[in-house]
Amino acid sequence: MAGRRVTGFRGQATVEFALLLPLFLAFVFVLFEVGRLFGSWVLITNAAREGARFAVIQSPSCPNTASCISSIQSRVQQVAQFLSVQTVNCQNNQPPSGSTSCVSVFYSSSTSTVCPTDSSTDNFYCVQVAYDVQTLMPITGQIPWIGSINYPGFIEVVGFSKMRAE
Repeated sequence: MAGRRVTGFRGQATVEFALLLPLFLAFVFVLFEVGRLFGSWVLITNAAREGARFAVIQSPSCPNTASCISSIQSRVQQVAQFLSVQTVNCQNNQPPSGSTSCVSVFYSSSTSTVCPTDSSTDNFYCVQVAYDVQTLMPITGQIPWIGSINYPGFIEVVGFSKMRAE
């Protein structure tokens, strides 16, 4: 009996591999996309922070004017050069049509809803960067806790920073 071979399970490993391969590939694609999204979010958040820091440093010599806002947007674009952020103003916290990214700079005031201040003596600069990350995974449909994902499509990543101007 020791040398006897059971032949009833031939091809079982192949069938199991064929059944699990699509699940494994979907997991790898999702893992890859989450990594891309997280990396983009880190870059966008860092660019917003650097833009707010640049605004605070420049604020004594550069008031809240169009040229100053343009230089802040250029700084954000320079920091996030890997993602090629565009220096257009956001509309309703989203990039305008035809754009994949936007940068908005707000100077605080007591009536501002985007960059509010708690006291009348402190002034703040708020920088918001929105970027549409193009999805690569070939999965469509409804995913729990995430929503619907379409291919090819995009997922918006937003970075926001608020710093006090002294």
